[in-house]
Amino acid sequence: MGKQSSIKYVFLFFITGIIMLGSAGCKQKEKVQPEILWINGTYAVLTELNGDDYTLFSGMKASEANKQREIKLLEEWWGVTDRASAEKTLNWLIETGNRTDYAALMQVLEEDGAAGLEQNELAEYLTDITDDEEEGYYLAKAYDNYANYGAGAIDGWDYCRGVSLCGWYYIAGYYTEQEALDKSLEIAQTIQKRFSSWDEMMDSYLRGYEYWSYESGDARRKIYEDIKIKDNSPYQLEWNLPLGLS
Repeated sequence: MGKQSSIKYVFLFFITGIIMLGSAGCKQKEKVQPEILWINGTYAVLTELNGDDYTLFSGMKASEANKQREIKLLEEWWGVTDRASAEKTLNWLIETGNRTDYAALMQVLEEDGAAGLEQNELAEYLTDITDDEEEGYYLAKAYDNYANYGAGAIDGWDYCRGVSLCGWYYIAGYYTEQEALDKSLEIAQTIQKRFSSWDEMMDSYLRGYEYWSYESGDARRKIYEDIKIKDNSPYQLEWNLPLGLS
C-alpha cells in the first residue's frame, strides 16, 4: 500500500469513527417524550433540589439502590410503608390535602376580623397567639394570599406533590410503571384545568410551601426560574399540551 493510500485509509477510518461516536451520542441524548416531560414539570423544582434528573419519569432510573432510597424516604416523610398506605396518602392529598385545613383556618381568621388588619398588624396579632414570630408572619402572609386568591390559593402545593408521589411509588415498588403513569396523567390533567400557565401553577405551589413550612419559597422560585431557561426545560412546553401517552 502506497503512502497516499495509507493516509487516505487512516483518514476514512478516523471520519467513520467520528460519525459512529456522534450517532451513539445522539442515541444517548434522545429527547424525552413531551407528555412525560410535562408531568415531570409539576415537580421539577423538587427533583432539581434533590439532585435528581427532571427529564426522567420519577426523576431517576428504577434500580435497587433507588428503590431502597425511596422506601426509606417515603416512610420518613410520608409514613408510607406499603401499597395500602401509599394509596391512602395519595387519596388524602388529592381529595383533601393541606388546602382543606388552609381554607378552614383562613375562614376562621376572617371571622375574627383579619380582613380589617394590615398584614404586619395581623402578623403581630398571630405572633402573640402562637408565641412564634415566624409562624405569625407566614400565617399572616397565608391570609393575604387567601384574600387575593381565594380558598384555592395553595391548590398547586397538593396537586404537584401528588404527581411526585406517583413517580416515587413506582421507584419504591408500590406501583407498577403503568399505574404510576396513569395516575400522574390523571392528576396532571386536573392541574391543567385548575391553572392557566406554568407560572400560575408554581405561584400556587410556592404559596402552599410557605404555608406548610413557615419558610420562604425564594430558593425554590430561583430554581424554577433557572430551569425555565434550560434547553430541556419542561417549562418551555405548551401549558395545554394534550396529555395522553401512546
